[in-house]
Amino acid sequence: MLFVEPNAGPAPIIQVIQQARHTLDVGVYYLSDRPILNALRAAHTRGVDVRVIVEGKPYGMKPWQVAKEERAIEATGATLHLAPYRFTSHGGQYAFYHAKYVANGHEVEVGTANFDWSAFHRNREYLYVTRNPAVVSAVQSVFTADWNNQRAPASAHRVLVLSPGTSAGQLLRVINQPGQIDVESEELGPYRPILDALAAKGRDLRMILPSSINDDDQRDVAFLRAHGCQVRLMPRKPLYMHAKMIVGSRLAFIGSENFTQTSLESNREMGLLLNGSDIGKLQAQFARDWGSAK
Repeated sequence: MLFVEPNAGPAPIIQVIQQARHTLDVGVYYLSDRPILNALRAAHTRGVDVRVIVEGKPYGMKPWQVAKEERAIEATGATLHLAPYRFTSHGGQYAFYHAKYVANGHEVEVGTANFDWSAFHRNREYLYVTRNPAVVSAVQSVFTADWNNQRAPASAHRVLVLSPGTSAGQLLRVINQPGQIDVESEELGPYRPILDALAAKGRDLRMILPSSINDDDQRDVAFLRAHGCQVRLMPRKPLYMHAKMIVGSRLAFIGSENFTQTSLESNREMGLLLNGSDIGKLQAQFARDWGSAK
């Protein structure tokens, strides 16, 4: 089931936590939301084995802020691991454990939202909760691999939109479908394969980015507009565009991936391909956001 933030709040994630019977695994860039922490504590109290992986060096955060986050997570009784080294340093450049998901063994939530107050109160985000056995198994296998500092199995890449590895190819599959595509993203790039594919859509591309994009993104917006693409910027208030979403007539994507080289080649990222009734829901939300952007 698809949920839209900030309308849904943390309830979809808390529901997955509350339904945990034996194990609960959380992989997320940042975790500070108090209702979610309370739900983790309650799960531990009733005997669930709670494990959490978070990014150890979130961009722009000071060490004391990260230490506070870690203390709050450990206070729930959960066992905490910081992200494996290969996701915190890559080729001399920072890369991140940027995925956002929770798995309880029979149900998972995968989405665009970090587990913090902003995600559920002032950001545009998308969450997806499913009991699809293939997705549940794939998400669980990724968490287990990361927990043990191992490579995610090839089977997970066939089910999920997963970085490092196969995210770029999956995103290109969504972008290149026939007809119009609508895109919401916090960042644009530059990542030439994605940027060129977007530009090739011409008037069939509508994209929303936050008004706070950096100089590189502004140049890329100009590049897209020069190819006839329609790009609008959403003011930071009252709603910040943090989502990462692509929707066309047949296939859609939501997940943690931004359209950057670091995100698609170096980070741990996780997303899903969607179809069916979710297409209409995403298109309807995009239409509302398009009307609010400039």
